[in-house]
Amino acid sequence: MSIEINHVSKSYGSFQILKNINFTIQTGELIALLGPSGSGKTSLLRIVAGLEQADEGQIVFNGQDLTNARIKDRKVGFVFQHYALFQNMTVFHNIAYGLNVLPRKYRPSKKEIKEKVEKLLSLIRLEPYGKRYPSQLSGGQRQRVALARALAIEPKILLLDEPFGALDAKVRKELRDWLRHLHESVGITSIFVTHDQEEAFEVADRVVIMHDGKIEQIGTPEHVYDHPANPFIYDFIGSANRFEGKIAGGKFVDGDFETDAPEYPGEVTQGLGFVRPYHFIIEKQKSGNQSLKAKIKHVQPVGPIVRLNLERSDTHDLLHVEMNREEFSRLDLHADELVHLKVKKVQIFSTGQ
Repeated sequence: MSIEINHVSKSYGSFQILKNINFTIQTGELIALLGPSGSGKTSLLRIVAGLEQADEGQIVFNGQDLTNARIKDRKVGFVFQHYALFQNMTVFHNIAYGLNVLPRKYRPSKKEIKEKVEKLLSLIRLEPYGKRYPSQLSGGQRQRVALARALAIEPKILLLDEPFGALDAKVRKELRDWLRHLHESVGITSIFVTHDQEEAFEVADRVVIMHDGKIEQIGTPEHVYDHPANPFIYDFIGSANRFEGKIAGGKFVDGDFETDAPEYPGEVTQGLGFVRPYHFIIEKQKSGNQSLKAKIKHVQPVGPIVRLNLERSDTHDLLHVEMNREEFSRLDLHADELVHLKVKKVQIFSTGQ
């Protein structure tokens, strides 16, 4: 089922949380709403679900305007961050709950409910746990039960509000993989809210990046990461070193750092440059003109990579650099050592000042 969000705006008192949100989700897509706290992600999800009403705009499911429709008429499954399971019910009865409370003429038989719940227990890989209570499950298992309960009523759309936010890093990673596999198996149109860019990029078909109630960029994870539309997105998705300087004559200059900016051939303006930590080359001796002198302040090995904090000799700003352990060992680098940095890739933005 497709979803059209047409020019949706929403305010709480004098504060406008959503500002003319406008995009379409195709049938079977898994979309991530990504952004910092307060960007409007959850408010938008709740409006799609019918839990809140927009001040302006339309919500259209498969060509049908459901802007003012009741929650039950939208046929959505909603999964909350904190599971919201019934503690006095077994796993089996939690999953069956939505089926058991259907009006009698729509309610499946006890046999049909049992078969459906057993099928869902198999889908979430918790077949032996049907008689347990939520308190007897791990956080990851409880979240899978919450997903199965949402799927039991056969929703046309699945909405997830930071579904893994309360879990530790290892379990989050496992459930991200599982959710992607589940989505490919079921094929239901899904929207999930997250502020974790790694989570969004691993799971989603497309990412909608929100900030201050507006959409900043929509695209596949690869496109958004490789081609961020503005400085906010570059800074938000992944670690980046920020340079503040001037653009003039097709060059960007910040202290001793200078690089080509051919996309701004005739402009004279202030600009920002962003460099990912792994887009530096460290040299012990200066080679060429586009090199930046810095002192190594801290060395932190993390698994197969080494993270270095360096202080620029010209501005004394800190830079963060990552390299593999083999290259680090080959260069024989140490704290307090002066080195030269070359940039392999930089993204320049004009700030128009």
